[in-house]
Amino acid sequence: MAKKDKKNKKDQEAPVDLAARIGARPEPPPTPASAPPPKKAEPPQPARLDAPLPPRPREERPREERVRPKTTPPAQDPGSMEWPSPIPPIDQRIEPAIPSTRTPPGPGETDLVVTPLPTPDDWHRFELALRRVRGVGQLKTEYYRHSVLKVRVSYSGADRLAHLLRAGVPGYRVRVIGEDRKTLQILVASESDERRPG
Repeated sequence: MAKKDKKNKKDQEAPVDLAARIGARPEPPPTPASAPPPKKAEPPQPARLDAPLPPRPREERPREERVRPKTTPPAQDPGSMEWPSPIPPIDQRIEPAIPSTRTPPGPGETDLVVTPLPTPDDWHRFELALRRVRGVGQLKTEYYRHSVLKVRVSYSGADRLAHLLRAGVPGYRVRVIGEDRKTLQILVASESDERRPG
């Protein structure tokens, strides 16, 4: 039995050609790399000269080695030089206007900017109260951001809208902080806010 074990060990240690087992063509044995061709004998280096080499004729010199006459610009005082303006001329600065989806208020309309209305519920309650004011028609919300509401109000009445809003929006105290021909800015405080303990 010892002989079989020795024979099996030899078979196990020998490399196995797996490609031949699956039917692949056997690879040819690698050919040894050919020796590099012998180097040609280099010409002997010329004796070193400690002096600079003589210049080559113009045709032989590479383009970058050709001598260019150096011209130095005359020294000028920076204060007397003309510098280009950093601001372009007016004709070049004019750009076409960015088209806006917002339009100015039409006849009988006013933009009403209301602050502070901290929550969307406050905004909704204020719009409902504003609809009850005499002379106020259609309300169109422009935007509501960061507790600021902008509403386009159509108003038809004898008094100015600012006077009418000061007189009373049901449930709110109104203070006018800015007024223009077509814009009105107001501060509001609900009457229920004043009663809350703070």
